[in-house]
Amino acid sequence: MKKIIELLKDIRPDEDFAASDDFIADGLIDSADLQQLMALIETEYGVKIAGTDIMPQNFASVESIADMLENYGVTVS
Repeated sequence: MKKIIELLKDIRPDEDFAASDDFIADGLIDSADLQQLMALIETEYGVKIAGTDIMPQNFASVESIADMLENYGVTVS
């Protein structure tokens, strides 16, 4: 999970993602950030995120991102 936070910090270094349960509702990331995050995740984890998985609830928290990645066979620790 630490790597996911590092990727988020690459986009918005001043935000406290660890303290948020919903990055979008808390205003920590917007749609442009989401696109950038998806690209970082795809590069870091070697996956291609399907269009059906591009929905706010899959990127709302570290846990939701990890859960989505697990569907691609990626173990996030």
